[in-house]
Amino acid sequence: MEEIIGKSWAEALNKEELEILKVKWDEIQERRKLIEGEVLPLENNNSGIYYALKMTDFNKVKVLITGQDPYPNREDAHGLSFSKKSGGVPASLKNIFCEINNCTGINNSSGNLSTWTKQGVLLLNRALSFEKDLTLNKRLKFWKPVTDIIIDKLLNRGKPLIVMLWGGPANTMENFPIHKDEGFKKENIHILRSSHPSNMGNAKNTRIMVEDKEVDAFIGCKHFAKCNEILEKAGLEPVNWSTDCTRQTKLFS
Repeated sequence: MEEIIGKSWAEALNKEELEILKVKWDEIQERRKLIEGEVLPLENNNSGIYYALKMTDFNKVKVLITGQDPYPNREDAHGLSFSKKSGGVPASLKNIFCEINNCTGINNSSGNLSTWTKQGVLLLNRALSFEKDLTLNKRLKFWKPVTDIIIDKLLNRGKPLIVMLWGGPANTMENFPIHKDEGFKKENIHILRSSHPSNMGNAKNTRIMVEDKEVDAFIGCKHFAKCNEILEKAGLEPVNWSTDCTRQTKLFS
């Protein structure tokens, strides 16, 4: 599995956990053989089912951003939540970029978020594949054992971690019960919550209820600035939220 998920993750997972990831991987390969349609993302040098793991070293993960599932076309799906392989910028990502600009002053034009992954930002979808003949709920159920393993490993490393949860489904993940937020903080795990950046139903501007607590609207949440403040207090390098590869090369060379 090392060539599929990367050396650091292969070393972090125990034998039983690796077997679960392998079984799911094998099942996806069988599905690809049996059906006429594609199971996305495709497997190549810049995309794949476990691409998020391969791109971000387990030991260097300092931020986790959860998404729903890959984009439904081969040009855009590459296995990173919210990221578009083509570099296009859909509505939700435009709002994410707007919030980044509001609180950091950075302007982004590329929707490919690979530059973030190299700085320790794990872009993890809750469903790691898209298949048009399967409902989202079926795909979420299929991948839950894998995402539970990944999240559990991160929460139990004993290292600082910032988790960004956007929208109702993300905020109600059983991995991050809202009533345990203060307890997470004591373990140096910070949960940042907001509504979803989507334009649908004006979600980006609307506060939401999670259990009996109100969560901020996405626009104005300042998650990206708050994230860097927390990282700096922990003695860690802040994330440069630029998606411009040329600018990143200059900044980190």
